Amino acid sequence: MSDLLTTKQLMDLLHVDRTTIYRMLNDGRLPAVRVGGQWRFQRQAIDKWLGEQNPTKAIESNPNANPTPLAPIEVLPVYCLQPIQEVFAQISDVGAVTTDLSGKPLTPVSNSCAFCNLILAMEKGRARCEASWRKLADQTDKRPRLEKCHAGLTYARGRVVVQDQFVAMFFVGQFATGSAAAFRTQTHLTQLAEACGVDRHALKRAAAAIRVLPKTRAERLLELLQKIADTYSHIGQERLDLLTRLKKVAEIAGVVTP
Repeated sequence: MSDLLTTKQLMDLLHVDRTTIYRMLNDGRLPAVRVGGQWRFQRQAIDKWLGEQNPTKAIESNPNANPTPLAPIEVLPVYCLQPIQEVFAQISDVGAVTTDLSGKPLTPVSNSCAFCNLILAMEKGRARCEASWRKLADQTDKRPRLEKCHAGLTYARGRVVVQDQFVAMFFVGQFATGSAAAFRTQTHLTQLAEACGVDRHALKRAAAAIRVLPKTRAERLLELLQKIADTYSHIGQERLDLLTRLKKVAEIAGVVTP
C-alpha cells in the first residue's frame, strides 16, 4: 500500500487545499480509490493524470506537433537578464544587448559607446541597428561568429533557446578588430552620418574613441558570449516550467478554464 497517497500528501504534491481536492473528486476529475472509508490516490495514476494535464508532455509525445511559439518577453525575465548583461559588458569592455528575433531590444544597451549612442538616438540609425541584429536571426550557423554591423563595427550573437525554440539573441559588439583606420575614413563616416541622420562632425569625434580589440581577444569573447546565452536559455526554461506548473495548479483549482 506504500504507493497510495493520502489526501494530505496529495495536497502537498499539488499545492492545493483540501476543499479543492474534494471538489475535483466530486467532479470526477481526480483518480482515487476508497480504502477503509478514506480516499487514497495511487501514485502511478496521479503521475499519469498530471502528465495528461501538462501541455509540454503532449508536445514531447508528438514530436511532429507544431508547438505554440514562445514570446520572449514572457519566458525571459528582463530583470534577471539585465544585471548579467551589464556585468558581462563592463568586464569585457564591449557593448551588449538582448533582442527578440525581429531585432527589437528586450533590454537597454549596456556599456554603449558614444559613437553608437549617436546612431541609436536617431530613428533612422536605430532602425539600421535593429536591421543588423535581425539579420543574424537568420544566420544558419548556431555558434557565434564575428560579423560586421551596418556601421562597420564588429559584433556577434548568441542564441537563446527555450524548449527547443530559438526565442531571443544576446549580442556583444561596438568594437573594431585589428586596425580601425578603414573604419574611421572621412568617406565612411560621412556616408554613415547621412544614412543615420547624425551630425557628421559629432560622429567623427566619437569615432576616435571606438574600442579596438585584437582579433584573438574578440574570438575568445565568442565562447563567453554563448555561455551567457546558454545561461539565458536556462533561466527561460526554468521560468517556463514555473509558469506551466502555476497554470496547471490554477486549472486544477478551477481558477481558470482548462
